[in-house]
Amino acid sequence: MKLNERSVAHYATCNSPPDKTGFLFKKGERNTAYHRRWFILKGNMLFYLEEKESREPIGVIVLEGCTVELCESESEEFAFAVKFECIKARVYKMAAESQAAMESWVKALSRASFDYMRLVVKELERQLEEVQEARSLQAKSKAKKHQTQVQGAEAGLRTATPSLQNTAITGPLQEGLSSRENGVSWSKHTSSANGVSEGCAWDGDCSARASGVRPPPVPPRRKTNGGSLESPVSPGTSCFSKLHEWYGKEVAELRIEWLQSK
Repeated sequence: MKLNERSVAHYATCNSPPDKTGFLFKKGERNTAYHRRWFILKGNMLFYLEEKESREPIGVIVLEGCTVELCESESEEFAFAVKFECIKARVYKMAAESQAAMESWVKALSRASFDYMRLVVKELERQLEEVQEARSLQAKSKAKKHQTQVQGAEAGLRTATPSLQNTAITGPLQEGLSSRENGVSWSKHTSSANGVSEGCAWDGDCSARASGVRPPPVPPRRKTNGGSLESPVSPGTSCFSKLHEWYGKEVAELRIEWLQSK
């Protein structure tokens, strides 16, 4: 790849924050001795300067596709090598001033390539999917648990509430229901000569009447005192209209007396 020298030099020394800086001993390609250089790591580019105060780098290593390995040679303490897959590619050997500095540089250089960042992004996406699936399963579990609780509450309510079939019916409702028994109802009242109600017209099945089936017996009615429907307190009030007229007259007389007393 081709790099513009001015752009690379400006990027190395500009005010953009570096990922890592520090001194390392770099082994020369022709002169195999180690030289102390100031290194600046920005992204996947490793710049090295002759001195810390230098304005321009003397070289740059593009770390894309590289591997960082430790050197096992006893003569090279705290040394490591930056290698590439290409056969003709140069191997860069460097050494740190301490074990901690060496481990820090090896870790930083191993994570500088975009391939490593791509793997990190994939791993983060996988972890995000796992978290989302776990939350989805948790939400479904909560919804199912809530539904089970609601169904249990409804079942308990149905158990606690008595059914209409098992509830005794009293009062006016019982009187209304008792007017029709065994599929037969009585509608029109008839009275005998003595004023006693004897029964009602049969409102059952006409086919049963035609076949000769007799209607069920009419339940007996309670007889009034002396066989008369008149009020024991006010005779001559056998019907409601007479009783209403009698009380109306009484109220009118009381109102006149009250007006006169004022």
